[in-house]
Amino acid sequence: MKITEIKLYRDQVRQHRGEGRTFRRIAILARRLADRLTHRKPDVRLSEVRAGAHVVDGTRPGPDGVEIFTDEGVTGSAVNYGGGAFACGVIEQHFRRFLIGQDAFNIELLWEQMYRSTMPYGLGGVTAMAMSGVDLALWDLMGNALGQPVYPLLDGQTKESIPCYATTHPDLVSHWRDSGFLGVKIAAPWGTADGRAGLLKMHKCLENCRGAIGNNMELMFDCYLSWGIEFASRMAERARECDVKWYEDPLQNGWAEHMNAELRTRINPIQVAIGNLDYDVKAFCAILAARSCDVIQPEIQWCGGLAAVRRIAAMAKHYDVPVIPHGAGVYNYHFVQSNLNSPFAEYLSVGDGTKVRPILEAIVGEPRWLPG
Repeated sequence: MKITEIKLYRDQVRQHRGEGRTFRRIAILARRLADRLTHRKPDVRLSEVRAGAHVVDGTRPGPDGVEIFTDEGVTGSAVNYGGGAFACGVIEQHFRRFLIGQDAFNIELLWEQMYRSTMPYGLGGVTAMAMSGVDLALWDLMGNALGQPVYPLLDGQTKESIPCYATTHPDLVSHWRDSGFLGVKIAAPWGTADGRAGLLKMHKCLENCRGAIGNNMELMFDCYLSWGIEFASRMAERARECDVKWYEDPLQNGWAEHMNAELRTRINPIQVAIGNLDYDVKAFCAILAARSCDVIQPEIQWCGGLAAVRRIAAMAKHYDVPVIPHGAGVYNYHFVQSNLNSPFAEYLSVGDGTKVRPILEAIVGEPRWLPG
């Protein structure tokens, strides 16, 4: 089954909000993909994935639709929300030469050729995002050709359902109490730049969040690279009494394999969860080898797709580090379903942050969580 053409779709939704030709094309693709991409169940309870597929959301920077055609009429599609026009340029002007005429099932070979070919001008970042779009479309194509969801083609089913935590705003955590989610993660409103006042405000925020959700849910904080090692260490003394599960990305990721390793020893038993802002598989190798995290969080749509995350997961297994993909969506759920070392997944609250609803506005059949 040879690849004959690759088509890219840019985010015309931003201008037309459903009236543009590109939006209609991708919406049709999404409806066609719905049953193929996901675990098929007629009625799915909380923490299980329903049939769903992505279409372009023009409100986010740089979403790209990738569609791959073959000589047997089988196609594969993916939508990625990273890289934008730059990633499209890499696919159109560079990756195309490695894909046209090749066997669409040779995903590992094609991934390796794309990866090695970008070495002269940069691994990770935009190039990894471009690879993600192509890789996810190839997995979709294989699922379509075989009439299978993607997770059995990876490593099969490892769990009956996927437990999930909800990411929301600190002022809204009370809405998720007794919701059936295993916990909540919030963005840390204050960091190193706020000094001692920031420490005191974060401590109060921790206390309020723990009080709002009670003792039966996990509590995690996303620091988004804004904490220094002193701020994070001093916060740990205050966070222990609130039973915080992890700090996510507390330090800048350029020194992830060294400074996070030191921080991890300081704040135990609070965990260090990092990785969603690293894009090259070699960076994940360094992080794991340095024992600098308790949880590794690759972003499937940024770091090279399922092929890349499978490599990361293989490394993580040897260190007994769980792989909890960053973000939410159908690609994450297929990976988590297929990986024994991924005990749960993330779900993003959107809109006003108090309701369960599709993650992006322009999605047909997006997986959602149903009340338990």
